[in-house]
Order: sequence, then structure tokens, then C-alpha cells
Amino acid sequence: MTLIAIAASGTTVAMIASQLTVVGHVRRAYSMKTSVAMLQPLASFVSSILWLKYGLLRNDHVVSLVNVFGVCVSLWILLAFWRFSHSRHSVETRVLLALFVSMVCVGFVTMSDQVWAHHVYSIMCCVVSLVFLASPLGQLGQVLRARDASVLLPSVTGLAFANNVVWAIYGHVHSDPFMFVPNTVGAALCFVQLAVIAWYGRVDAKKGDGAVEMDNIM
Repeated sequence: MTLIAIAASGTTVAMIASQLTVVGHVRRAYSMKTSVAMLQPLASFVSSILWLKYGLLRNDHVVSLVNVFGVCVSLWILLAFWRFSHSRHSVETRVLLALFVSMVCVGFVTMSDQVWAHHVYSIMCCVVSLVFLASPLGQLGQVLRARDASVLLPSVTGLAFANNVVWAIYGHVHSDPFMFVPNTVGAALCFVQLAVIAWYGRVDAKKGDGAVEMDNIM
């Protein structure tokens, strides 16, 4: 395993693990009868499944293994959403829809050995990854109105930025545009989020209550 592969694996594991902080927000939102956006963990779940298959198609064990971890963490987070939800049926519907979309995409590329089908599948992987990375920007309006970026998680965003930079380099080294392009765009999206956090700060988070309401955007 090359140095860049080790770095890519390490940053991915760290970024995925950092998403577990969402569980705490979900628990607090449950007790306060507020809500936390599900789009990002759902996108992470679908993205991990699609990239796991992508790694298997490309015989890239680094990509496959880190996304096995991604699927497990995403499932744990979604389980927390279900456990601390005031509407479990809604959570179940969204998770089943995400699983259905994932299986359709994986089934599509599995049943076809055509080059164009693999290209289409690769584009799907890129799109879902960008949805995951851009989803916090859906709360940008709330941040601008409140002049407070407490709804954005700097630890997750910072690790996502580092992760995307490393994977963009990995894609460049392996001449894989389907890894290079989305990770370059993803790094830019994370940079925007970090800039917003730096500009507005996290007023509510500094108060120590940690109970920041996140509008459910899905």
C-alpha cells in the first residue's frame, strides 16, 4: 500500500468516524422536540454503498475497505435517527428509499459489462458524493439569517476537506477522473463551509448547550 493510499484511508476513516457526533445532536433534538437534518447521513449511506461497489469493480481494495466502514457507521447513525425519532415511520421510509436507490444502482452496473454502464455508474457515485458534501449548505439560509454557524460541524467539515484533497491526489496518481473531479469539487465545497464557520462563528455552540436546532431539509 502506497503512502497516498494510507493517507487516503486514514483521512476517510477519521472523517467517517467524526460523523458519529451527529448522534449526540439527534439525542438532544429528541429531548427538545426539535429535528436534525437526515439528508447528509442518508447521502453518506448511499455513497458508501456505491463506492464500495466501485472499489470492487476497479479491484481497488483501499476504496472498498474504507467504504465498508462507511456503511457500518452510516447504519449506526441512521439507527440513532430511528431510535430518537418522534416519527419512526418517516425515518424507515427514507432509509428504505435510500437502500432501494443504492440497490438499483448496484444492480444496474452488476448486470451490465458494457463500458458505458460503468461510466454511468461512476457518474452516479460522483453525484451522490457531492450531495453528501454539499448537503450542509442547505442550511446556509439559516446561518445567514441567524449570523451563527452552529448548525455546521467544523470537525466533520475539516476532516472532509482533508479527505477530499487526499482522494483528489489519489485519483490524479491513479489517472481516475471519477475520483479526481468529485473530490476536487468536494474540497471546494468544504472550503466554503469552513469559511462560513470562520466568518460567523458558532455562537450557540459556545454557550455550551449544544442543543442547536437543525431544520429537517428532507
